[in-house]
Amino acid sequence: MQKLPRTVVVDLTPVLPGGENGGAKIFVLELLAQLSQLDQQTRFILLTQHTSHDELAFLDRPNMERLMVIGATAAQSMRPRLVRLALKVLPHLPNRVRRRVSALGHRINSAIKRGSSTTLLGDLQADLLYCPFTAPLYAQPGVPTVCTIHDLQYKTHPGFFEPEDVANRDRAFMTACKQATMLAAVSNYSRNSAILHGHVDPEHIRTIYLRLAERVQKAEDDPVPLLSRLGLTTGHYLIYPANFWRHKNHEMLFTAFGMACANGLATDIKMVCTGAPGARQIWLEQAAAAMGLADRIVFPGFIPTHEFRMLMTHSRAVIFPSLYEGFGLPVIEAMAAGIPVACSNITSLPEIADGAALLFDPRIPSQIANAIITISADSALSAQLSQAGSVRAAEFADSRRMALEYLDLFDQAIRHRTKSSDYIQAKTP
Repeated sequence: MQKLPRTVVVDLTPVLPGGENGGAKIFVLELLAQLSQLDQQTRFILLTQHTSHDELAFLDRPNMERLMVIGATAAQSMRPRLVRLALKVLPHLPNRVRRRVSALGHRINSAIKRGSSTTLLGDLQADLLYCPFTAPLYAQPGVPTVCTIHDLQYKTHPGFFEPEDVANRDRAFMTACKQATMLAAVSNYSRNSAILHGHVDPEHIRTIYLRLAERVQKAEDDPVPLLSRLGLTTGHYLIYPANFWRHKNHEMLFTAFGMACANGLATDIKMVCTGAPGARQIWLEQAAAAMGLADRIVFPGFIPTHEFRMLMTHSRAVIFPSLYEGFGLPVIEAMAAGIPVACSNITSLPEIADGAALLFDPRIPSQIANAIITISADSALSAQLSQAGSVRAAEFADSRRMALEYLDLFDQAIRHRTKSSDYIQAKTP
């Protein structure tokens, strides 16, 4: 019989309110709910910060509890002042100096977050530390650690990040490679990237897919109030469910959508771009207006799950032109809801779609435009994609299976507790 840990500590301090963590937050919340049900003999302690502590209260169970380790006082004191200083000083420094200053800032920030908790895991009698957002901030010698690798976008598209952000992301990834007992990757693409860039021993990193397709199914609620509020009509809009990060490629999508509008796309078809609001959304709204598309591109902001379900299931199709995905959860969510998908043909997306989506090169606007026109007008193709997508989504529908795979990985990490092979990084060639 599998030996399961008594106490698993989970680092949720990176969790932010709302949708700013993207799919990573959706994944870990569903995983934790399943873990608490499957392994009721294990105590799960969730490390939180003050800004999201209350939001996570729904996870409380007899065997799962929250522990705030970053309080309001610490978060509102030195760290914000460091951030404000960095925003003023760093842009004026050479990139090489910015990386060095960032490294120092990262160490200071980590020290602030850890505070005096250098023995936290020992005090909690932890059998395992799990880091679903990669960085093993609270790792301690002698306590097995498992980290999840979502993507290494900063390696492929460093220009999408400030130099100090690249340095911080790389530091988090390489620290996980050095300190974790085992790694989980959300796709084979992410696994192969981690092996390549982190010199990881392939035996110490396992692909565990995000099996979350059931989160968005066909909605039964009346969509009229929501759609009326947004100026939409059932079946007469496309949707791009993505935060407004640069790699999501909204600028190219808007260019392609404008081309499609000029080349035969029905005049009543709109494009809906959901995502957490912020400065970049405002900039994109202005860009859409400058392109003459203000009346055809809708920005509803962050949509709660029940409204998102309605918005997705009453759309004509999902268009997903991302330049980089470690997994691509919205693609599977759309397929599970019976919605046809057109998506990028790069990074993890061909692996996840596996023939059940209309693929295009996201760097070529004419290909995106053709995909938009085709999936909007060709009802036979849309029906074929919907059917194929439903079959494909079934492969990602069992979140219980995902949780069991993580429990098995936790068990494997614990078995290596006293072995010198605890560290997964292979020797650099």
